[in-house]
Amino acid sequence: MTSYDKILGGLLAAALGDAMGSVTETRSKEQIVAKFGGKVTELLKAPDDVFARDFQLGSVTDDFSLAYCTALEIINANGNITDEVAKKALLRWSQTEYFKLAGPTTVGAVKRLRGEEVSGPYDFLSVDNGKGSNGSAMKISPVGLASHGNIKKAMQDAVTICKPTHYNSTSLAGACAVSAAVSEAMHDESTIDSIIKAGLVGAKYGDEVGRRAGKQLANPSVYKRIKLAVSIANKYKADIDRTMEELIDIIGCGLSAAEAVPVAFGLLAACEGRTMDCITAAVNIGNDTDTIATILGAMVGTYNGVDDELLRYLDIIDSVNDFDLKMVAAELEMLGGSHE
Repeated sequence: MTSYDKILGGLLAAALGDAMGSVTETRSKEQIVAKFGGKVTELLKAPDDVFARDFQLGSVTDDFSLAYCTALEIINANGNITDEVAKKALLRWSQTEYFKLAGPTTVGAVKRLRGEEVSGPYDFLSVDNGKGSNGSAMKISPVGLASHGNIKKAMQDAVTICKPTHYNSTSLAGACAVSAAVSEAMHDESTIDSIIKAGLVGAKYGDEVGRRAGKQLANPSVYKRIKLAVSIANKYKADIDRTMEELIDIIGCGLSAAEAVPVAFGLLAACEGRTMDCITAAVNIGNDTDTIATILGAMVGTYNGVDDELLRYLDIIDSVNDFDLKMVAAELEMLGGSHE
């Protein structure tokens, strides 16, 4: 399989996961079934009671649109990921329609980059544990793709990309876990086990960087929760619905990187790396479905590469969002020569 196929698979599966998950976001697993008459397995127009209510069928949200802008700036910088690249990616994204979905952490970061005054009701806190969100992990897959299998580079560059918005132990653990996993998935000989192991290495690395920088948050361990999520998946592997229920009840599927990232790894193991099964499970698990599906889509799409099942969604994803995923994949592939 070519690196281009893997990169396009990672981009398209992440975008598809975001677009499908935007429809089910915030609802519980049971509420999704009640609302849609069963599991959501295709692209649908978002109902009027979710964040993506004003977007067209096939539209992504803040999750993959941030990843896309990050990919464009990585390409512009010829793969040399610096603090300036991280800032430019964020500012580029802030000019898109998706910015209206931005969370408070990202909005604050954009305002600071624009030279605007930033203040909030909890500025007096020395530690704001709510900042340990999954907003870091949802945008990080292009870093892993651009690393072309160099896991150390993927982790280091993930930290750089996260600095303007999510420079803390929890978010860095989540971002580095995903970036390392995607990087490992670029190898032809990668397996689900090796991808999970790379994710664990990344989670530990990101947490340590955050702690050394004095940015430790009082949140659960992303590393230990990935291990727990995978153990749950292994216990109930014959029953994906039971696995989903256990992940919901024990790990949680919310905004924290200590929830969404471990659950993505758990579903990767439970579905044994089957692309559409992974995306469907993430879309229907409830709560922050679009983010979990974006993260999981990036990992499993890179692992399996693009196929006919994924390709049938390419035109609508590209046209609705004004993307050119094939171009981005080709440009990211060309960066590989300097990172082998």
